[in-house]
Amino acid sequence: MHTVPRFLRSERGALALLLGFSAVALLLGLGQRELWGAETRWANIALQMLQTGDYFDPYLKGTAYYDKPLPSYWLITFCASLFGGLGHWSLRLPSVIAAWLSIWLVYLLGERLFRRGTGLIAGWLLATTFYFLVWARVATADVLTVFGVLAAVWWYWRGPLDTRFSRYATFFLILALTSLLKGLIGFILPVLMLLPHLLGEGRWKAHLNRRVPLAMALAGALYMLPFLLSHLYGQPTYGESGLALVVRENLVRFFQPFDNFGPVYTYVLYLPVYTLPWAPCWVIALWLALRNWRHADINVRWLVMGLGLMFLFFTACGSRRSYYVLPLVPFAQLLGAAWLKEYLATHPHHVPRWQRGIGASALVMVVLVGVAYPWSNGNGGIIAFGREVQARASQQAPWQQWHLVMIEVDNKLPLYVQNQGAPFTYIGEDEDYPRQGTSADFMAWLAKRTGQAWDPARTLIFTQYPTLKDLPLRYLAEDHDLVLTRPDNGARLLRAHDNQSVAFIPRHVTATVAERQP
Repeated sequence: MHTVPRFLRSERGALALLLGFSAVALLLGLGQRELWGAETRWANIALQMLQTGDYFDPYLKGTAYYDKPLPSYWLITFCASLFGGLGHWSLRLPSVIAAWLSIWLVYLLGERLFRRGTGLIAGWLLATTFYFLVWARVATADVLTVFGVLAAVWWYWRGPLDTRFSRYATFFLILALTSLLKGLIGFILPVLMLLPHLLGEGRWKAHLNRRVPLAMALAGALYMLPFLLSHLYGQPTYGESGLALVVRENLVRFFQPFDNFGPVYTYVLYLPVYTLPWAPCWVIALWLALRNWRHADINVRWLVMGLGLMFLFFTACGSRRSYYVLPLVPFAQLLGAAWLKEYLATHPHHVPRWQRGIGASALVMVVLVGVAYPWSNGNGGIIAFGREVQARASQQAPWQQWHLVMIEVDNKLPLYVQNQGAPFTYIGEDEDYPRQGTSADFMAWLAKRTGQAWDPARTLIFTQYPTLKDLPLRYLAEDHDLVLTRPDNGARLLRAHDNQSVAFIPRHVTATVAERQP
């Protein structure tokens, strides 16, 4: 009868509870919230890879778009093959797994570097950090990068003075794989984080051996592999170079930013915000460490210096966005946990209060990210729109038989109307398609543009509009039924009015354009 409570009070049981809660917080309602922000790009690119079978040339809306290295898209397409298609779960699962493993790694780091029990506190602080949970459930490469940085730092701390080739090779392979997820920060951030410890007490001298460049060469070969495969097996007409984009996105953007401009104090504001509700813990720890630097724990000093170097790196970069601060969040929470553990060791009567506070935060976070967010997308929005389009079109013909034409639609829309049929046909808003006329005029223009005949009875046309009076292609309504997006719970609650999507479904057209040509 008392086996379960006894197990939960043990070290293994406490870790199991932490990881179990983390899984619930990361997975609850994961498939019920529509695409958000940057994950629309990952969804669109991964979907086009699945539709075309071309996994070496990333396209966004049919246009070459090598903005990020290929492996982050490959992780999504791999999950899609496991789930039988691309959806919310297959799209977001790589980030969710990376976040779950990040919580575990923070636990391991805390237990290795500080007083016993620090890792458990650090894990709970990270698992109940609002913005970490939010981004962990978003299909981008950001949390994947967080995991890679933590994995490299954890591997180093398993044996800081171990000079075996296998140790070096594993470390640099982790850096290479992390750099293949978003960019060269996968190499830069772990090095910056570990640099203070390497330089301290001359530890770097132990690593001046020929095994280091050999391991780096092996990792460099792994890093170059996807770009080489893209060059060898990609389309010869593909218009972008992956390596050229690496230079542009990492080096040029750092010294001569061309977008994402933010003030120099961006991260002074957003690091506390991104570590809520536990920002006061690491702020107090930082203040105490700086105030008593000579007497501070050596690993606390390493954490402060490593965080400082990463903070200075991001601040020095002219391209700044709030979520770029995500890789600092686990280390800030680890610093806060180190202080909190020492505080509770000298104030044991406060332990129940902190336990209740962390428990309450856990409950609030689960409700917010697992219940409230998914609810806000219910009873309307793009998810309901996609289901209604499929239901209405399937009354005329099986869904897989429809050809889908998208005129300057939001990146998220394709996920909700994919039909495992022919790839989408994308039309830019600036193209010369007929703004007035009849549906026959539009279909004739489409046939001329693509060089193939189109069956008007099996063609769905999608576009977007700010208000109904500004609806493009209004003339199609003469022989098409319209399906419009309806406000979801969140939009009704906030009275928001974003651009809406519309689908034109043909009524009774039977002849193809080719058959009408004289």
